[in-house]
Amino acid sequence: MASILERVLRVGEGRTLRKLEQYASAVNALEDGFQGLSDEELKHETVELRERYGNGESLDDLLPEAFAAVREASRRTLGLRHFDVQLMGGAALHLGNIAEMKTGEGKTLVATTAAYLNALTSRGVILLRSMTSSRATSRS
Repeated sequence: MASILERVLRVGEGRTLRKLEQYASAVNALEDGFQGLSDEELKHETVELRERYGNGESLDDLLPEAFAAVREASRRTLGLRHFDVQLMGGAALHLGNIAEMKTGEGKTLVATTAAYLNALTSRGVILLRSMTSSRATSRS
């Protein structure tokens, strides 16, 4: 039988997951509009988002548009489109959570969304990535 603490923690996880899913849905709703922007218009999104932040909008409010801009820039420059789970991972990072992912699931792509959003404050962003290896190393 699950302890009361375990049940409470699972309830919190469900709420967080629903919030992350809502962010991904909001970004998806903006995708067609961002695909229609010229390269110059897409670049100008950063200026607009910074102005809106400076005028009092929160990063949480700007998240869908910022993530949509990053997704489109990635699609155009790298040929890589963020999947919903990667958008959710970026939102989790922005919200101060840990996003654990396996090799090949797009950790670097996930980090671009949260880094861009938080860079809108013009205060700098630091990302730390833990790298572990299951391979043992030996010295001869």
